[in-house]
Amino acid sequence: VFQEHFASAFLACPRLDDVRELVGVARSETLAVLDGNVMVKGMPQSATTYREYVQILVAQIAPAIEAAAHVVVVFDEPRAMTRAKLDEQRRRDAKSQAQTPVCSEELVACIKTDEFTEEMLRAEGCNVRLLMDHRAARPRFYDALCAAILAHFVENTSGDAAWSLTFDGIDPRGFAREFNAPREPGILSSDDEFWRGLLYRQTPIGEGDLKLSDVAQRVHDAAKYPSTPVHGVVLNLLVTIDTDSLVIELLKQQARLARTDESDRNELSIVCLKEPARKRKGDDFVTPARFLCCNAARFHASVADYLAPARSQDRDAAVALLVAACACCGCDFLEVKGARADLMLPVVKDVVRRHPEVLRDMARVFAEEQATVREAKPAIDTVLKAYAEDISTKPRMKRSHASASNYCDAQVLRALWTVSYWYGREFLDCADWGFASESVA
Repeated sequence: VFQEHFASAFLACPRLDDVRELVGVARSETLAVLDGNVMVKGMPQSATTYREYVQILVAQIAPAIEAAAHVVVVFDEPRAMTRAKLDEQRRRDAKSQAQTPVCSEELVACIKTDEFTEEMLRAEGCNVRLLMDHRAARPRFYDALCAAILAHFVENTSGDAAWSLTFDGIDPRGFAREFNAPREPGILSSDDEFWRGLLYRQTPIGEGDLKLSDVAQRVHDAAKYPSTPVHGVVLNLLVTIDTDSLVIELLKQQARLARTDESDRNELSIVCLKEPARKRKGDDFVTPARFLCCNAARFHASVADYLAPARSQDRDAAVALLVAACACCGCDFLEVKGARADLMLPVVKDVVRRHPEVLRDMARVFAEEQATVREAKPAIDTVLKAYAEDISTKPRMKRSHASASNYCDAQVLRALWTVSYWYGREFLDCADWGFASESVA
């Protein structure tokens, strides 16, 4: 839908190196931030052993190191994960654990807990794909995996060109961590001295989605100083498959545009959505693997032009309203049944132009105080009511209209919470924002 409406912001490229060359910057001026959870969970079905996982991830990270002098692979931090995502995690866990074979007590189908050694992981018959279905076993596996990958690059990468590889959200102790010792996610890097300090967070970030932008921001701030290894970095390649990153970058771009010093706006972020090779049904034509790239600056400008609020100062509120409407169409935190992005976009545009007063309400979503953010509710209500009215006259939309018309106050609150969260402000009392009460346990 975004490609259809904002085509000038998108371009497909076969390699990350091609993206950088099209922008016209040097490798030394480029940072690549990769979503590690996406990479590990997106392994081919044929990969089942620890060795295969290491080899495949090395092959995926190597092109990033060729394209960018600095590569950071980010991972979720389960203990810091927002409580609002508990419902979604429970649903995913129930679905994934069903794949583990059921067997008698004296047999173990796969590793399910944190208590395993390197020997157990490398043992013949150990299926790490099944291990990945168990949230308790996953963190130690990630730690071991990243340590092995970093060791490979340190051993095999020549010193002719500057480079760094960093893992964010990994316990650097790996297998050395005792079974009963709490896991302490941190930084594992080829340049520990620099990156450990740069990526230290007083308040941890639980989701890798948000870390993509956070790492880019921290590197941008450090790049101003000639004494740092990242001096001069101006291009961020954010590699993921999660389309949430598109709307997150819309909000982040607003923050970049708000920088007071014009010389501080020399930063470009490109969301690189990895697309696998595809074969058309019925013939031998194969579309090779590629990256669908979204230029965040051009995307934001196109969205703002599309919405075209009457007052230029309402631009940020209009974009935030569109982000909230997209969240209502389905994300990790909410879904209004019957809401579709292709039909929602023109509705938001119409609301922005015909009811500009809602943007005064929506602007409150950027406030720090929860009570003020709640005052943005009428803006979401207006859009959802307008959407339900719009589809009521469309053919074959009777069921969708009934569902969309039946949205509730909790969904409106969730939409506001989600925009604030993606903007970088998390409200911890999730039960007050329409989430299940157990989400605050």
